Amino acid sequence: MSAIQFSIFIGVFCIGTWGLIAGGMMQYAKEIFLGMIAPLIIGVISIVYLSIVHKNSPEKVTSVIVKSFAGKMVFYAVYFVYIFAFYTFNPMPFILSFVGYFITLHIGEALFLRSIFN
Repeated sequence: MSAIQFSIFIGVFCIGTWGLIAGGMMQYAKEIFLGMIAPLIIGVISIVYLSIVHKNSPEKVTSVIVKSFAGKMVFYAVYFVYIFAFYTFNPMPFILSFVGYFITLHIGEALFLRSIFN
């Protein structure tokens, strides 16, 4: 499976699960969406970039993973500060959504990396 195909799959998965969850809890649709969108966008960018690095120079993949993880943590910290400073909403659905999608997408990213190394 290529990086683009995998990215489309996780995009459809995330949007689909958001729709299902938000459909049952309409009052929290915005919080759940905001918790889903940042990990999804960063996850897709990371998968595509790592795939490109792996094709061009596989020996650099480990250093790129470490640097991208550090960059993700900085981005997520800024994202959390921005969300909590400028939006008024219930923070618990946002946090639960963010953590759920963050973990799920990192597992997906790990499985994709495993598949390109095999």
